[in-house]
Amino acid sequence: MPQWIYLYRQWLLRELQLRFRSSALGVAWLVLQPLAQILLFTLVFYKFFRVRWPAGDGSISEYSLQVFIGLTLFAFVSDVINRAPSSVSSFPFLITKVRFPLLLLPSVVVGAGTVQLGLSLCIAIGFALWREAHWQALALLPLALLPLLIYAQALAWLLGAAGVYLRDIGHLAPSVSSLLMFLSPIFYPASMIPAGMQWLIQCNPLAWSVELVRGVLMHGQPIDWLGWGAHALAACALLVLARWFFIRIQPGFADVL
Repeated sequence: MPQWIYLYRQWLLRELQLRFRSSALGVAWLVLQPLAQILLFTLVFYKFFRVRWPAGDGSISEYSLQVFIGLTLFAFVSDVINRAPSSVSSFPFLITKVRFPLLLLPSVVVGAGTVQLGLSLCIAIGFALWREAHWQALALLPLALLPLLIYAQALAWLLGAAGVYLRDIGHLAPSVSSLLMFLSPIFYPASMIPAGMQWLIQCNPLAWSVELVRGVLMHGQPIDWLGWGAHALAACALLVLARWFFIRIQPGFADVL
């Protein structure tokens, strides 16, 4: 186990360095990119379509923060979806020549995404405190995010293993991410979804997490422990299944690569 922790830390640092090494602005893109997206979507949805949150004050700052929280969580999930399919197949030398714990490779993608998620949420927390958010509610934020992180790890293992055999998954990932963005209440409140389709929010881990984190940060709402428990249980079950699937098909990686 200590060797795994050391390897994971080294590969995580390597992944973070590679992501920003060729960029002149480096980690500043973690702030600039979502801010540019917020400006665009605020202009389109707030100004043009006049979308408002029913529980808020209707101000542009409130709408921007709601969108920022949604985009932050979506960017994390999208990053896992887009990078996980190639997380194993990109390192054939580790599969064919070196004895290496391959389960770590998709986990590194999740770890790097979690670092970016944490940095972006620090910005969101700063704005939330400026809008008089409740400190007690902010303490629940890690728990609110836990099911989504487990879902992401399970998804990374599934996509990482399947991506070795089905390279088309990597090409389909951006389209799936775009579809997920508009099917989740990122730029609009969940209340705009018809009552007969509200179950989509509860069954969509991203949509459910976005609504939960918004409630905690924006309105100091307590966690719905029944829904949290159901998602945590489903995420853990998916995690066990994903790990079994990865280990089950891992012996064939060398033959494919």
